[in-house]
Parts: sequence; C-alpha cells; structure tokens
Amino acid sequence: MLLQKSRLSVLKSVLLLLIGLGLVIGIRHLGQPSSIDLSFHSLLFLLGLGVLAIAYGLRSTLLGILAILFTGLGYWSGWSETYLNPESSLIDQIRLQMPIVAAILFFPLAYRCRSGILFGLSAIAVCSALISSLAEIVTKGSVLPPLVLGLPAALLWSYDDAIWTLGRQEKRFQPIARRLAMLYLSGLFFCLSFQWTWGNHAWYSILSGWRSLPSVVFLAAIAIGQWLYLLIAMRRCNWQTITIGSMIALYGIVQIWHLRVQPIPLFAVIVFNLMLAMLSIVTIRNSLQTGERWTFWSGITFLILQILSRALEYDLPLRSLIFALCGTGAISSGLWFERYRLRSLSKFPRMEDLGGTQSIASKQKISV
Repeated sequence: MLLQKSRLSVLKSVLLLLIGLGLVIGIRHLGQPSSIDLSFHSLLFLLGLGVLAIAYGLRSTLLGILAILFTGLGYWSGWSETYLNPESSLIDQIRLQMPIVAAILFFPLAYRCRSGILFGLSAIAVCSALISSLAEIVTKGSVLPPLVLGLPAALLWSYDDAIWTLGRQEKRFQPIARRLAMLYLSGLFFCLSFQWTWGNHAWYSILSGWRSLPSVVFLAAIAIGQWLYLLIAMRRCNWQTITIGSMIALYGIVQIWHLRVQPIPLFAVIVFNLMLAMLSIVTIRNSLQTGERWTFWSGITFLILQILSRALEYDLPLRSLIFALCGTGAISSGLWFERYRLRSLSKFPRMEDLGGTQSIASKQKISV
C-alpha cells in the first residue's frame, strides 16, 4: 500500500511538471505575436518558479529539487546577459538579487519538506549566486571581492535553525550547513595556498555599478546577526566555533593588510597553508567522533592535495617518493578508519527499523 501511494505521488508530480512545462511553452508562443520576447534562460527561470509553486502545494522533495535545478539553469545560462548588459528586463532585475531571492524561495520549502537534500541545494544556490555577484566589481584594488568570498563560510557556519524556526531548538539543518562551510573553507584556503594567487593584484571597484549590492549587504547583515546570536547562545566554550571564526577573521585581516597596507605574499601563503592543514586535521578528528566516511575522506583528500600541490609548485626533490607515500598513506589510513569504525559500532547494540539499520553511536554524533 505504501509503495502504491509512493508511485502515485511520483506520477502526480511528473504530470504536474509536464503541465507546467506546457504552460511555459504556451506563454512563449503567445508572447510572440505581442512582441513579448522571452529568452531561453528566462523560460527556464519561469519554469523553475512554476515547479517551485507546485512543490510547495504538494510538499514534494522531488519537485523541489527539480525547481532548484531549473531555476539554477535559467540563472546561469543567462548569467553573462544579466550582469554584463546594462539594460536588463524585469526577470534580469530579479536575478540580480538572486542570493536573497533564492534564500526566500528555497529555504522554507526545505523546512516544509524536512529535506536535508533540499536545504543543501538551497544553501549552494544562495552561496553560488552570492559569489557570482562579484562579476560587476572584480576589476583591480578593493577589499570588497575577497571579503565577499569569505561571506558564504560565515553564513553557513553561523546558521542556526532556532533563529528561523521561531525558537524551536531542533538542529535539523545546522550540521549540513557546517559541513558545507568546512568544504567551502577548505576549497578557498586551497586556492589561496598557491603563491601565484598573491601576485601583483590591485582589485578596485565602482560601487555605482554593483547592482546586486542590496542582496550582498542584506546577507552580510544576516551573517553578523547569526554570529552574535551564536556567541550569545553558546553556553560553553565551543572550540570548533572559535577555531572557524578565527580562521574567517584571519582570512579577512590578511586580505585587507595585503591589499590596503602592504603586500605580504609570502606570509599569506604560509598562513593559508597552515590554516588548510589545520582544517584538514580538524575534519579528520571530527570523523573519528562521528564515524562518518565522507568527513574522513574530505580531510584526507585536502591534506593529500595540499602536499602534492606543494611538491609540484615548488619542484621539491623526490616527488615520485612523495606521491607514493601519499597514495600509501591514503590507503593505509582508509583501512585503519574502517577497522576503527567497525570497532566503535560493535560497542553499541543495533536497532532495526523500516528504513534499515541505525546504530546508537550514530545518534550521538557531534555536529561538524
């Protein structure tokens, strides 16, 4: 009976999706005689909004994922036209504020469907749209571009469900947001650990041309408010939050000093290599507490990438030996982690449920 209802729900979602697609195509054809020119990316964007409305009505995770994908395709396929064309349509004006528009449209659906996948995709949509807004100001000497690049990590790590669920203390999506923050910071620090990224750059910007500035300012204000709430609500010293906050603050200080006070390329490379190594070690340590494979392999991957990239960048001797040691170390650490995980899980009884098996140890996870 449950399987039959599930199939009917999927069939209903597909039918409604096809109806929505037909409506958008109909709007396209009706608009041609009346000189209403809708581009392909505008159609995709409208289709995403239509599917999103259906997803809210049916509380459908599948349609929510499709809505985010269609909206994202409509946004990125028309990205150059939106940001580089001084004359923009109404849809382009909406897309210019896509960071806050995506947050308003997608996050409530994730809570309505109680879907971690929807929340993760929504967070990625907001952060990617926020970074894309730099298209109008990345020219040469302001600190604004690097500071905006650090904003997604500040937003994700300080995210707390209690702020957006009227005080309910359940931490449904906070662990997901913090995992994404760790991944984003690792990727950002990895890019900044190369010496060539600290060349003779002099970013400058003209704020009058930054049409997506309202969304950036609004999200920056939200990040500040979330961090204040996080520090006030923190009942005891949380070393992870202090560590991540210190890394984000140090990132901003190094960028401001390098661009505004005095170029410090060598010091910056050392700082970001150290922070990347520390972040990898913290991630591996958390994996030993939570028993999560992806956390362990994320830390191992970034640590090995850092070692290999430094060996290639600085033409270190015995590079083949370094490659061999990294490969051997990855295999050995993976085998050790699996044995450690099995020993940890064997200490707890297992509970059977309809969704499969779940260990008590997995319910005692510490959020990353």
